[in-house]
Amino acid sequence: MSNKTGPLEQDNQRLADAVYERIGEAIIDGALEPGSRIRDQEIAADLGVSRMPVREALQRLERIGLVEMSASRFTRITEVSEQDIEDAIEFLGYQAAAATRMATPRMTEAQRERAAMLARAVVASCDGPNPDDPETLQPLFQALNALWSHLAVSSGNMMFSRTHSEAWFALERAYRGRRRLTQPLDAIRRDFEKLAAAIEAEDVDEAERLVRVQFKITEG
Repeated sequence: MSNKTGPLEQDNQRLADAVYERIGEAIIDGALEPGSRIRDQEIAADLGVSRMPVREALQRLERIGLVEMSASRFTRITEVSEQDIEDAIEFLGYQAAAATRMATPRMTEAQRERAAMLARAVVASCDGPNPDDPETLQPLFQALNALWSHLAVSSGNMMFSRTHSEAWFALERAYRGRRRLTQPLDAIRRDFEKLAAAIEAEDVDEAERLVRVQFKITEG
């Protein structure tokens, strides 16, 4: 792994979660390249942890397709195909739509205000990107992740929060160097302003519909 990782501190976060995030980030940013083999004992030594949390983290990464494991033979970083990108987008879309439906009627007022603010932050993030230049899309994707993460947490179901985190990890890895929009910028501006209003009005059906439209699950 990259030297930038360094040992993990023994804080309150479960070590397996911290190891999972550290390895995942190294895969996403390319420090661990597709096709390269990794060894749990080396990662454990780099991070200053035992092999047990490393193995648990690798199993989670295997479930979302970032690594492939062959018992007693190898663990390596997977290659990314066009189908991987499509699958990650579809999975995240269904998760985001369900989380929105659950969160909209359950939110506290503070959560609702923040959700509307984050939806409008997505609108504001549409002013700079060039759809033909993936690097310029990073602020927009960060704004989207902030919104989907908040809605997952606000759903009141921690399984959604954890599942969203894994789905976004998989999408970020699949997108590396080739981010794309699921809708034109004008449609994103329009629909996320509508989404903010639907969340404020506790309009569950409209909020879910708008998310499904963004991911092309439902026709606009």
